[in-house]
Amino acid sequence: MRVLHLVWNLIRGGTEGQCARVAMELARRGDTHRVVVFRREGFFLPAVEQACGPVTEIGIHGMLRRSTLTAVRKLADDIRGKGIDLLHTWDADAAIFGQFVAARAEVPLITSRRDLGEIYPPHKQWLMKRADRRARAVVVNAEAIRTALRPSSVPEATWRVIPNILDADEFDRLAAQACPDAGRLPEGRRVVMVARLDPEKDAATFLRAAAIVRDRVPDVSFVIAGDGVERTSLESLAATSGLASRIAFLGDVTDVPSLLRHCVLGALTPSRNEGLSNTILEYMAAGLPVVATDCGGNRELVAPPAGGVITAVGDAGGMADAIFALLHDPEAARKAGERNRSTVLQCHQPEAIGNQFQHLYQDVLREAGEGRQRQKH
Repeated sequence: MRVLHLVWNLIRGGTEGQCARVAMELARRGDTHRVVVFRREGFFLPAVEQACGPVTEIGIHGMLRRSTLTAVRKLADDIRGKGIDLLHTWDADAAIFGQFVAARAEVPLITSRRDLGEIYPPHKQWLMKRADRRARAVVVNAEAIRTALRPSSVPEATWRVIPNILDADEFDRLAAQACPDAGRLPEGRRVVMVARLDPEKDAATFLRAAAIVRDRVPDVSFVIAGDGVERTSLESLAATSGLASRIAFLGDVTDVPSLLRHCVLGALTPSRNEGLSNTILEYMAAGLPVVATDCGGNRELVAPPAGGVITAVGDAGGMADAIFALLHDPEAARKAGERNRSTVLQCHQPEAIGNQFQHLYQDVLREAGEGRQRQKH
C-alpha cells in the first residue's frame, strides 16, 4: 500500500500533527506513506522525514495563479511515477487542490473534515464540498461533524469517523519534565484554558466565569495558555474584572503536558467551528476533569457527567457553576479525571487509531479495484 498524505505543514498541534502521527505510525508497519506539504515547516518535519522519507512542498501559493496549475500537474505526475495508490488530503486547502491532483493522477481520494467549517468563506466551503463529493471516503474526527455535514450530497456510506491520536507515553514523558512557566503561575488551585485567542474560541466567556468563581472560591486561580488576535482585549477584560492578581496569560506554550501537571481542572469555551479537541484530549491525558461548552465534539470526549461538565455556548454563569461544583467536590473531580485518563488509554493510542486508518485505506483501495474490474467487464 502506497499512500500520499497532503497537508498544510507539520506543526505539532491540530490537523497537521494528527496527519504526521498517522503517517509515521503506518510507515512504521512497513507500508509506504509519503507526505507533501504546502509549507515545509513544523515540529514534526524531522521525524516525518525519518519515518516516511523526504517531505516536499506542493508549490502552491495562491488559487488563481498559473503556477498553481503547474504544481497540480507536477504532483499528479509524481504520484503516477512513484506508483502511489491513494491520496489523503487532511485540511481545507489540501482538499481543494488535492481533488484535482487525484483526478489527474487517477487515484482514489480521501478527504478529511476535522472541524465544522464555519469560519471558511463561501467559495472555500463550496470547493471543499466538491472535493467531498468526489472522495471515496470523508474522514471526520467527531460524530458532531458528520451530523452537521451529512445533509450534503455525500453518500452516507462515504463518511468514516476516526478520532484523534494522543500518544500517552509521549505525553507522560513530556509531563515529567520541568515546566518552564512554573515561576509565572499564580498561587492556588489553578483552572487552565489552552487555546488560540481567536474569536471562535470565545475566551471572554472563560474570563467572565473566572470572575464569578473567584468570588466563591478563595484559593482559585486561572491560567490561559495561547496567543491570538484577541489577547490584548482579553487582558483588558481580565483587569477590569479584578482578575489581574489571579490569572496568568502565558502566550504560546509548547510544553503543555508539563503545564497541566500544575493545574486541577481544564476548561474550553469554543462558540463555533470545533471538531474533536486536541486540547481536551490533553486535559484528559493529564487526568484532569473538564468543563467545556457544547460545541463540536466536546460532548463526545467529556461524556458528562463521567468526565466533567458540558455547558451552553456563551453561558458564563453556567460555566462558573460547573467549575465551582468540581472545585467544591474534589472526589467527583478525581473520578472524572480518572475516567478521562482511562478513555485516552483505551480509545486514542497510536496503534488503535492507526488500525482504523489502515482498514480505511484497505477498504478504499479494494473498492476502487472492484470498480475498475466492473468497468472492464
